Amino acid sequence: MKQLSDLQLATASSLMAGALQAAVIQTLIRNHLITDEEGHEIYEQALLMLETNQTRSSAPVEFEAARELIEQHLRKK
Repeated sequence: MKQLSDLQLATASSLMAGALQAAVIQTLIRNHLITDEEGHEIYEQALLMLETNQTRSSAPVEFEAARELIEQHLRKK
């Protein structure tokens, strides 16, 4: 693997996690293991968890960016 800075490695890790999470939710919906509404609810719950935990963090900019990314998924419905 290519040599990456700490920031590049963290970004790549975050992108991988987000892509995997979205793929899992889409697969669950496609295989009729959860409904589209339940998939939507997963994103809503994630958003609530972020908002709840933001008060304990010293990284408000990162939490705001994460919330915006989840909100993008919620608008796709």
